[in-house]
Amino acid sequence: MRVLRHACVTVAATVLAAGLAACGSDGTTGTKAAGDAVAGAAAGLDPRAALAASAVVMQRAGNGSLALTAEAGPMAGTAEWQQRTVVDVAAKTESGTRARIIGDEVYLGGGLQTTAVLGGKHWARIEPKDPVVGSMSVMFLTVAQLTNPVLQLSAAAQGGKLTKVGAEAVGGVQTTHYRAVEEVAKLADSLSALGGDQRAAVRQTLDTGGSTLTVDFWINDKQELVQLREYGDKGGESSAVTVTYSGLGAAPKIEAPAAGDVGKGADFAKVFRS
Repeated sequence: MRVLRHACVTVAATVLAAGLAACGSDGTTGTKAAGDAVAGAAAGLDPRAALAASAVVMQRAGNGSLALTAEAGPMAGTAEWQQRTVVDVAAKTESGTRARIIGDEVYLGGGLQTTAVLGGKHWARIEPKDPVVGSMSVMFLTVAQLTNPVLQLSAAAQGGKLTKVGAEAVGGVQTTHYRAVEEVAKLADSLSALGGDQRAAVRQTLDTGGSTLTVDFWINDKQELVQLREYGDKGGESSAVTVTYSGLGAAPKIEAPAAGDVGKGADFAKVFRS
């Protein structure tokens, strides 16, 4: 990732090179040693270096479980972020809406009503340009990108205005709290894994929150990202999205729904017309 390469200048080049070279492996002893070296080298670093080192550790982990809180309600699930952003979450609300984002593809599902509308199928692929539910596609694309810890840490390390807030406990875990204020335009430029239409739609969504994004990071003594919180300058903290990470490296692989179990977005839209 381009932003990660730029962020690397803030940490000893040999340590980061070792960590990045190991990112594509399958969890061998060499990979673990590289990650441990990054974590150890990060002790006492300034905020920019600490975030860059954490990006390497999270890249090495590659996946994990997520718990999200936002204005629209809580969601929980798993994610992968090594080669591309892949997220599988379900809303912890009465609607039971499920979302599976595979790169720039968005699949939505839900309860019995949705399955009935889709003729017994459980998923529908939703395009950002859909006139009825396209906004949901864009929302979930945006959420997926903003939950990618490597993207977030790297973008902040590269171009954010950083401060160290101090030591805090999150869920009983001792962490160091950092804060980044970033330009939305620069963050949007880092979404190179998305197609042109999807990237433009996500950028438009980010712009509605203001020209800057404040992102708080809570990082433990292993340089693992435990939690992040983000909000735009227009909505302020009342509009914040919080993501808590756990089970790093232990999440099951997320696959796209089987083609025979995927209905049409136009049919899925009937749920909202009824």
